[in-house]
Amino acid sequence: MSQAAPGPYNKLTIDLEAIAHNLRALRTIMPKGLRVAGTVKSDGYGHGMVAVARKLKEAGAEFLAVAHAAEGAVLRREGLAGQILLLLGLHPSEMTQAARLRLTPVLFDLETMAALSDVATGLGLRAQCHLKVDTGMGRLGVRPEDALELLRAARALRGLEVRGLTSHLATGGSADRAMADEQAAVFGQLLAAARAEGFDLPDSSLCNSGGAMDPPAAAPGPPHVVRLGIALYGGLPDPAMAGRLDLRGAMGLASQLIAVRPARRGQPVSYGCTWRADCDTWLGVVPLGYGDGYPRAASNNGFMLVHGQRAPIVGRVCMNLTVLDLGGFDPLPQVGDEVVALGGQGADEITCDELASWCQTISYEIVCRLGAANPRIHEPA
Repeated sequence: MSQAAPGPYNKLTIDLEAIAHNLRALRTIMPKGLRVAGTVKSDGYGHGMVAVARKLKEAGAEFLAVAHAAEGAVLRREGLAGQILLLLGLHPSEMTQAARLRLTPVLFDLETMAALSDVATGLGLRAQCHLKVDTGMGRLGVRPEDALELLRAARALRGLEVRGLTSHLATGGSADRAMADEQAAVFGQLLAAARAEGFDLPDSSLCNSGGAMDPPAAAPGPPHVVRLGIALYGGLPDPAMAGRLDLRGAMGLASQLIAVRPARRGQPVSYGCTWRADCDTWLGVVPLGYGDGYPRAASNNGFMLVHGQRAPIVGRVCMNLTVLDLGGFDPLPQVGDEVVALGGQGADEITCDELASWCQTISYEIVCRLGAANPRIHEPA
C-alpha cells in the first residue's frame, strides 16, 4: 500500500474493470487451454497488489505471481487462494513462511531446493517449486544443459515437488523475433526431454505479455502458464505492438491549475531557465512534480491535457510543481480547471507508453513510480 500522504490537488485512480477487460482481451488471442499467472509484484506494478489480485482472480486468472515471500504472505492474509509464484526465489529467512503458506518459489539451485524440502518435511508438508532455466535472459536460472541433472537430484527430495520449468523471454514482443524463437526452441526441447524421463511439470511457463501478444515459434501450448504483466495494466511490452489489441490504461492521474499567469516574451521558466517564452503567452502552474512520481525527464518534452487539449510542459519539472504553456487556448483555462497528466480527457488520451516515450523509459517504470508516490483510488471501490 502506498505510504504517500494525500494532498488536496492530485488524484491517482485505478480502473479495476480496465484490468479485467485487458485479461479478457488477452485471452482472445491466446490458444485455448493456456492458463494465466497474473503478475502483481511491486505492488501490482503500482496499481495496488491486493485490489488487482482480487480483480484478476475474479476475472479468471488461475495463478498469481509476486516477487518474494512477503508479498505472497500479504495475499494469503487477504484471503487469496491458489498457486502464488515467487519469481525471485527464496531467501533462507523465507523458507518456513513459504512452506506454511504454500507459496511456490521459482528456484535455480539444488541447495535451496534441498533446504526448502527439509523445512517442509519438518512441518509435515510437501512444498512446491518451479525450476528457473536461463534460456537467454542472462539473469537467474540454471543452464539448460544442467537442468535435467538438477531435476533428477530434486526427485529424491521427499519434501519437494517441482511443478514446472520457468524461463523468461528477453525480447518478447519486439520486432526482432530471432532471440525469442531461439529461447522457445531451447525451452521446448528441454521440456520434452524432461517429460520423456517422467517429469510431469504441468505448470511450466515461458511466455510473458510480449510472448502472449506475439508468440515465438514453438511456444509451448496448453497447459502452459503465461505470466501476464504490463499488458494487464494497459501498457505495451514493446511500442511496435501499438494498436494490436484493445488494451485499456488502468491508471489515471489528474491534478488542477493552481495559478494562471501572463508571461512576456523572453521570460524564463523554472530552474536553470531552460525555457523562455518566444512570444507573449499564458502559463498554468500544476501542483505535480517528481516528488509525486511524475518524471523530471518530461521537462520541455511532454504534455498534459487541459480542456481536452495538449498543453506543453515548459521548463524543468520541479519536485511538486510543473508549468504548462497555455498560449493559444480559447477560452483561457482558469484556476481550478482539471489537468490530466495520465489518462483521458475529452477525445484525447495520454497513455503510460506515450509518457514513457517522452522520458526515454518504459511504461513499467512510469506506473510503478506514480503508484508508489500517490494514494490510490480504486474504481469501483
